[in-house]
Amino acid sequence: MPIYEYECRACRTRFEHFVRPSNPPDPAVPSCPSCQSRDLERLLSMFAVNSEETQQVHLKQARRAGMKEQRDKQHAEVETLRRIEAEHDP
Repeated sequence: MPIYEYECRACRTRFEHFVRPSNPPDPAVPSCPSCQSRDLERLLSMFAVNSEETQQVHLKQARRAGMKEQRDKQHAEVETLRRIEAEHDP
């Protein structure tokens, strides 16, 4: 069962899409998990290679994604606190 890699042209998010076999084949294009756009570019996939270098690349990507998620959570928390303060200030 193939896993296709895509890059969203709108927000540049890269993601993988698992294609289940069906009869007839499903021609549907997935949507971006970040912005829901269907303007995607299918990327050429490389063979799965497990090496120290690929592990470091994946670890770096995961850390970057985790840092972005943490920043987004902090931003949402600050905005919520500001909204609560604004509601309670006379």
